[in-house]
Amino acid sequence: MMPDAIRRVLIFHGFVAWLGALLLFVVAILLVQGRSQDKPWLRVLTTSATIAAILSFVSGMLLEAHYRIHLKQRLFLSSRVLGWLFERKMHLSFGVLLFASIGLVTLLLSRSDPRFIRSARAAYVFAALFALSACLISSAVGVFKP
Repeated sequence: MMPDAIRRVLIFHGFVAWLGALLLFVVAILLVQGRSQDKPWLRVLTTSATIAAILSFVSGMLLEAHYRIHLKQRLFLSSRVLGWLFERKMHLSFGVLLFASIGLVTLLLSRSDPRFIRSARAAYVFAALFALSACLISSAVGVFKP
C-alpha cells in the first residue's frame, strides 16, 4: 500500500476502533442493567457495535503487513515492553471480534429463548473490556516515538 493509503486506513481504523469500544461499553452497560432486549433501538445499537468491531478488525488486518514489515522490529528494538503489548493488542482485537459476534448471535437467540441473554451480557462485557484494552494499548504505542 502507498503511504497515503496507509495513513487513511490508519485514521479509519483508529476512529472505528474507539467508536466500537464506546458502543460496546454502552451495550454492555445496558444489558447488565437489564434493559429489555426486545427494544428495537437496542438491536440497532448491538448490531452497530458488532459491525464497528468487525470493521475495526478488518482495517487492522489491512495494516498488519505494513506493521510487520516496517514497524515491528523498530518498536521491539526501542521498547520490548511496548512491542509485546502491541502483539497482545492483536490478540485482544481477535477476542473483540469473537465476543462481539457471539454477543450479537446470542442476543438474537434470546428473543426466542430468554436463557441466552446471560451469554449475550457476558459476551458484550468481555468484548467491551477487550476493545478498551486494545484501544489504550494502540494509543500508548502510537504516542511512543521509536
